[in-house]
Amino acid sequence: MIKNSLWKRILFGYIAIALFMLAMSFYLIFRLTHLNKVTDSIMRVDIPFIENGEKLMDSLLEQVRNEKKYIITNDSAFLDLFGKKKKEFLERLKFLEESATDREKETFINHMRELYKKYISLVSKEIILVGKEEIFPPDIRYEEEKKKTLDLLTESINKLTLATQAGLVKKIELFQSIGDKSARISLIIILLAVLFGAVCAWFFTRSVCVPIKNLKDATDRIARGEWGHRIEVTSCDEIGTLGRAFNQMCDKLREMDQLKTEFISNVSHNLKTPLTVIREANDLLLEKIAGPINEPQMKLLSIVKEETLRLTMMINDLLDISRIEAGLMRYNFQRSNVQDVVRRSVDAIRFLAERKNIGIHSVSGVSLPNILLDADKIAQVMDNLLSNAIKFSPPGGSVVIQVDEVESGSVPRFFAEKNRLNSVHSFVRVGIADTGIGIPPECHKTIFDKFQQVSNKGKGGMKGTGLGLSIAKHIILDHGGDIWVESNGEQGSAFYFTLPCRYDYAVQC
Repeated sequence: MIKNSLWKRILFGYIAIALFMLAMSFYLIFRLTHLNKVTDSIMRVDIPFIENGEKLMDSLLEQVRNEKKYIITNDSAFLDLFGKKKKEFLERLKFLEESATDREKETFINHMRELYKKYISLVSKEIILVGKEEIFPPDIRYEEEKKKTLDLLTESINKLTLATQAGLVKKIELFQSIGDKSARISLIIILLAVLFGAVCAWFFTRSVCVPIKNLKDATDRIARGEWGHRIEVTSCDEIGTLGRAFNQMCDKLREMDQLKTEFISNVSHNLKTPLTVIREANDLLLEKIAGPINEPQMKLLSIVKEETLRLTMMINDLLDISRIEAGLMRYNFQRSNVQDVVRRSVDAIRFLAERKNIGIHSVSGVSLPNILLDADKIAQVMDNLLSNAIKFSPPGGSVVIQVDEVESGSVPRFFAEKNRLNSVHSFVRVGIADTGIGIPPECHKTIFDKFQQVSNKGKGGMKGTGLGLSIAKHIILDHGGDIWVESNGEQGSAFYFTLPCRYDYAVQC
């Protein structure tokens, strides 16, 4: 069973986000319930309480007016209206008493009830006297007491209304405070949920994308022939399993490549001796040591000699690439002049160019200083590049060779990561340009890998072993230089390689 698998990470992320959303939902429900209670209290208690308080005041004033009218006119209609308003007053007072939610309001209501009883008691005496049609002298003390009682009653009603309004304002402020707080906390929860989701998504994406990118990079390096590269596996999930399977595949590929290299090396060694014998015997026949030969036999033996020589060169390339991969390539570094090496290579291969009517032109500036190099190995590079230029150029074409010294800053780093030279100030640059079939841009690096050749269908391309440029690359890199090609893929190619000329430290081989 795979620990910390991808689906478990995804499930954990979804559960965490769901928990955040549930927490936010429960909090909002709790706050909305609280708001609903406050709203219900305002609508069912406070607003009716205030309305009844205001109507209580109106009822009292109506009683006072009807009482005065009745005393003046002795009209029973006003007395009926007085009784009606009295009944309404008591009903509203009872409603306020039942709706009171705190002791302060209850105190006000009890005080109002006592004052109202006192007022009714005072008014009743006057009403009874008026009903008997008795004339009574004005009583200043009675009027002052009635007025004082009404004032106190009116003041109590106003205080009760103001207290209720103050409570209503507090509830509205609480309502706003709860709403604002709920909005802030909800926003914070949403932001935390989004942040948590983004962090989880980033970590999950990184835990998937980074190993996949490493796997892709490792695949590219393996495709370039770096069989020793491995992926560092740090997880136990599906990606880690894939990484371990990739490493096992690389081990198998490396083992197979090693077997192939050993096979090629053994076959090459075993073929070299019989080829040497065949070539020597062929030379003896051509020299007529074994007896006279006629002209047709001479031609056949010349063909055998050329093909034997070509086969010997192929075997030497296979042996060289085997030595390079095994780290057994030996160099004899001495101070030599690159121009002399180039000149000897041109002289040696000029006959091949003349057979195809291809002109070789050398462009050389001032005399260059001697540099540290293996003349034979650099000559091998030159021979390979020149033979390729002649091979892939059409009859009547041309090959231009240029040798000059350039500053290190103007030199492109094609295989820069493999450059083993420190603090190089200048390079000797050798360029070989032809008028051949060209090389597509996508092949500018791969052609330097072993057994890699450019497919130029319909352009007269010629096949070889595909090892020459790979050997040339290793030789130049071991010298501390670089090698590259410039071509638009249509016509003509220019191969360049550099060798350290002026530097502060020696090449680290």
